[in-house]
Amino acid sequence: MTQTRSRIWPLLSLLTLVGLVVGACTQQGGGPSTGGGASAADPNGELVTNMGTEPATIDPQVESFVQEIGVTMKVYEALMTFDLKTGKPIPAAAKDMPKVSSDGKSYTYTLRDGLKYSDGKALGANDFKYGWQRLCDPATAGEYAFTGYIVAGCEAWNGMDPKKDDPAKLAAAKKTFLDSITVSGNDISFKLTDPAPYFNAIAGLWVGVPTREDQVTKGGDKWTEPATYIGNGPFIMSEWKHQEKIVYTRNPNYRTPAKLAKWTSVMINEGAVAFAAYRNNELDIYPVAAEDLRTIDSDADLKKQVVDGPGSCTFYVGFNNKKDPFTDKNVRVAFAKSFDRDAYINDVQKIGKPATSFISPGIPGYDSGDTFQKFDVAAAKAALAQASPAATAALASLKLTYSSSARNKTRLEWFQNQWKTNLGVNATLDPVDSTTFTQLVKKPETLPVMFLLGWCADYYDQQDWLTTVFSSKASSGRVGYTSKQFDDLVFGADKEPDPKKRDDMYQQASRLLSSDAAAAFIYYDSTKILQKSWVKDYSITALGFEGQHWTDVYVTKKS
Repeated sequence: MTQTRSRIWPLLSLLTLVGLVVGACTQQGGGPSTGGGASAADPNGELVTNMGTEPATIDPQVESFVQEIGVTMKVYEALMTFDLKTGKPIPAAAKDMPKVSSDGKSYTYTLRDGLKYSDGKALGANDFKYGWQRLCDPATAGEYAFTGYIVAGCEAWNGMDPKKDDPAKLAAAKKTFLDSITVSGNDISFKLTDPAPYFNAIAGLWVGVPTREDQVTKGGDKWTEPATYIGNGPFIMSEWKHQEKIVYTRNPNYRTPAKLAKWTSVMINEGAVAFAAYRNNELDIYPVAAEDLRTIDSDADLKKQVVDGPGSCTFYVGFNNKKDPFTDKNVRVAFAKSFDRDAYINDVQKIGKPATSFISPGIPGYDSGDTFQKFDVAAAKAALAQASPAATAALASLKLTYSSSARNKTRLEWFQNQWKTNLGVNATLDPVDSTTFTQLVKKPETLPVMFLLGWCADYYDQQDWLTTVFSSKASSGRVGYTSKQFDDLVFGADKEPDPKKRDDMYQQASRLLSSDAAAAFIYYDSTKILQKSWVKDYSITALGFEGQHWTDVYVTKKS
């Protein structure tokens, strides 16, 4: 979303491969899941997985990267969640589907009775209102705040400067927003600016989970440490050993207790090290990378542990559209057309499908006919020849910034060679540590000139890909792309009641995005993991890897 949302595991392998993935994925699509009877569950069972890197933040109303969101959604629960088979929003903390006004501009959710935080404190509708308040508060500086702009007053308040604007005007804007969310008993109602067919999906995201006001106040800048990071979800964050691991334990006050007693997420940035840990039974699940395939194929036991599933993410080369040379569309087009995606999949990535458009297969709006960015050296050279003098001059000092790891280096050397061979451009590799990389790409003022990112779906709608990532109100695409034509199309489609008109508008916007080469799309991922035989009911779906059904997964006695 700046943003991207979604889930951790398919991303994790990719996190260590191409840098960080923006985004989030919620479970969907009825992908494979391992079986096993509940009676076989070890009541003291522990699942050990790898989250790749230390999260930059786990503040629900601030975060945007997959491993950040993965922490939050183990500890908190939103009003809605997503059906495992269909991906459609279904009730979570809400007891049923909301009441929607006839004009589509008011949603009222009723909470389940008896909800509690993990420490036993009663959970009410005002706690959810506080979460939304933090989302839209400009002082929070949330990376996904724009997802709340559909709620009346959010955009105006969030767009103000809490340090420079008149305090009276800030207070008035805050009141206007808070007046648009009303609470009555167990009911919470949202007044929207426009009809929003996707609002139930927004209500299922981490952005509106009920952070505890007393704990945020008590913890201050450190409130996300275990002592004050108290949620209403299936797990308690019981330990965070920075740069090493986060440990979760079962929340006894959650309405459907998790089958796992403990979930440990370690932080292993190097893929080869994580693979070795899996083979040594130190990890229970491992996302497979290209470098692992030969070893797996030659080992009968490992081959039995492979689980394949659909992907949910698109990876791309990001161009800073506001910095030379990529202010020039000709340069962006040249770079987008000058690398062989089929060769990249066959020779380097091994897992996935070449991408010439943004929305991935299986998601509404996927457009197999959008081939503008297809590999074409002659067209790439012709476009580069039309570049402005300023853009041409900037090519001499071009850097490709990425999250440092041995496997990333191999992949980016491939791109470096493609651009040298096909465009005659030398791009210097610029490795930085993972935390620094995250920080650089989250802020427009520090955005590198060229970098690698991925986007994974939050919910099953084009709005989550186009408006959320590349509109002028979003920061999730992190490329600085601005187009009035694109904005008009996506903002219009967001509220268009006619499904066909809506789809047509989104398709036009998607093709504009490709032809403007706001980013160079590389590949759509697919999911391949190694999973120990004792891990059960761990789902892989079309909209995410783990999603939010974490009460289902369990382990039997490990052998």
